[in-house]
Amino acid sequence: MRGYKSAYIGTVFFVGLGSVIATLAHPDNELLLMAMSHWLLAVLTFPLGFIASAIAFVVLHAGIATPAEATVVATPVFAVLGYIQWYRLLPAFYRTGK
Repeated sequence: MRGYKSAYIGTVFFVGLGSVIATLAHPDNELLLMAMSHWLLAVLTFPLGFIASAIAFVVLHAGIATPAEATVVATPVFAVLGYIQWYRLLPAFYRTGK
C-alpha cells in the first residue's frame, strides 16, 4: 500500500509542478495550461480537491498571484487533501467494526 501512496502523491506533484514548468516553455498558453492542470488535480482529488481549487481561484481572482503562482501554492494543498481523503478518511469510513 505504501507504493500506492507514494505514486499518488508523486502524480499530484508531477501534474501540478509539471504544468508550471510547461508554462516556461510555452508562456503564451499559460492560462490554458494552468486551467487544464487545475482540472486534472481536481479530478485526482475529487471531492476534497475543490477546496484547493477554491483557494487557488480566490488567490488568482484577487490578483495576488499569477496562474503559475496559484498552481504552485495549490499543488501541496491538493496533495495533502487527496492523501487525507484516499488514505485516511475512506479507509476509516469503510473499515469493518471487528
